Amino acid sequence: MVEEAVNGANTWDRVADVVVVGSGGAALTAATLAHDAGSEVLILEKADLLGGTTAVSGGGVWLPGNHVMAAAGIEDDREDALTYIRRVTAGSEPDPELLEVFVDTAPEVLRYLEDHTPLRTHISPLPDYYWPWGIPGHRAVPARCVEADPYPVRDELPDWADRLVKRGTLMSLGTATTLTEDLTPQAPGLQEELRRREAQDIRPKGAALVARLFRGLVDRGVETMLETRARSVVIDDAGDVVGVIVERGDEELRIGARQGVVLACGGFEWNRELVRAHIGYDVKPLTPPNNVGDGLSMAIEAGAQLANLGSYWGTPAMFDPEITRDGELVPQFEWGRGSPASIVVNRHGRRFANEALPYNDFPKAFGTYDPNAVDFPNAAPGFLIFDSSVRAKQRILSLHPGEPDADWVMKADTIGELADVTGLERAALEQTVDRYNEHAAQGADPDFRRHEVGLMSPGKLAPIVEPPFYAVQIYPGTLGTNGGPQIDRNGQVRRQGGGLVGGLYAAGNAAANVFGWAYPSGGGTLGNAMVFGYLAGRHLGAQPRRDV
Repeated sequence: MVEEAVNGANTWDRVADVVVVGSGGAALTAATLAHDAGSEVLILEKADLLGGTTAVSGGGVWLPGNHVMAAAGIEDDREDALTYIRRVTAGSEPDPELLEVFVDTAPEVLRYLEDHTPLRTHISPLPDYYWPWGIPGHRAVPARCVEADPYPVRDELPDWADRLVKRGTLMSLGTATTLTEDLTPQAPGLQEELRRREAQDIRPKGAALVARLFRGLVDRGVETMLETRARSVVIDDAGDVVGVIVERGDEELRIGARQGVVLACGGFEWNRELVRAHIGYDVKPLTPPNNVGDGLSMAIEAGAQLANLGSYWGTPAMFDPEITRDGELVPQFEWGRGSPASIVVNRHGRRFANEALPYNDFPKAFGTYDPNAVDFPNAAPGFLIFDSSVRAKQRILSLHPGEPDADWVMKADTIGELADVTGLERAALEQTVDRYNEHAAQGADPDFRRHEVGLMSPGKLAPIVEPPFYAVQIYPGTLGTNGGPQIDRNGQVRRQGGGLVGGLYAAGNAAANVFGWAYPSGGGTLGNAMVFGYLAGRHLGAQPRRDV
């Protein structure tokens, strides 16, 4: 419920110039810029660990035209970047102007953070994800994504090392490797280096990004309060946000904000009611379980204009019985989709999408409605079907090539028998595999163009013919929702009906994604988050202090 400030008569438990809600990449960037503009900044984190979704992510940051690209000899161009982004967003973006703001600000963000914080980065070997489509303006491998260099957290942040997320539960990402090391052939001496990182608590990926930015804030004397949940905003007579109400243990605290509040506390993917209301079907979150829509709720309280609520950062998800959290299975990033002798089928035994599509796109097909059948034919789970040639070469969850089959994996000696094991329609699955095999033998896929476009092993097809045959269930998963309050070029929240909500800013997954439904490349999430966190912090730091 909204708390109202009455004639300046608030009684605050404490006051800061800028209050930042969240501790991921968007939040820490906003806090850095606000402090450097002269603001007293307070960071509030709901969890008992720092870093939010950023800390358990791959940590890539997609920033067109950045200086690290240039130093690596990778040329970029403003118009190329805009041409590519506009084609990928396809008009779904809430505000076309913000695409230009993003491209124009991205190089400045990385330059500033590397000049003024411990952040150091290197080029990641990720392409712009739609390069196989030949979209003008794309960059292939390597492209526009950077990642933080590994960071000795125990040495540099001894008082915070145990309060900063160390690793996630995603089996697809090495716990001590960088993205570069995950995606390129193993270099000589890598295993020795990984042992050194484990022994010395040197963290890569999203954990390195968070640790480096946070060390900069520690050096600045910025205070961070963990286990402090912001649950509502305080509004003054003019409709401006002047503070937040937080829960900290059994206490309720009123925290005033002389200049404003930044909502950078993640999406709502763990709130099933919000997911069903806005996305329309269940998605399996691969993020920390604190993302339940606190930022969205506060933005609604403040009268924000909302956008993009039906969208999310997607990934197909699988479950492995060996990976649990608090007794529950933990969704994993997919394995094996797009492998040559494999397909994905729905519960009717039919293919329903190009299996090589970028991981952000493929899950959206689970929500397709067929008006002729009056049905959602692709409702989860689907099934990844593959043969022994894939099993022998490709890790699938905890199934490693050359190791015995686990008891949990579904398998059979014929496709018909596999249909019986999975509960799929035998005739339908056999017909689907036969049709795929007929065309795959010719290197073609007339149904979904997998021989021409895709990200996951694009263009690689092979018949599914080598027994035994296997099946693993596959679900629509999410790396975070990306709908929420619509923002302007300074990260300030727009007001429903026109104008801006004074004192309220948003960035990251707590805001409406400036790319709309699109995910231009790996690191697009964090690139978007940090650019608008940067703009929000800079703008906030220049605002006059209010008497709250």
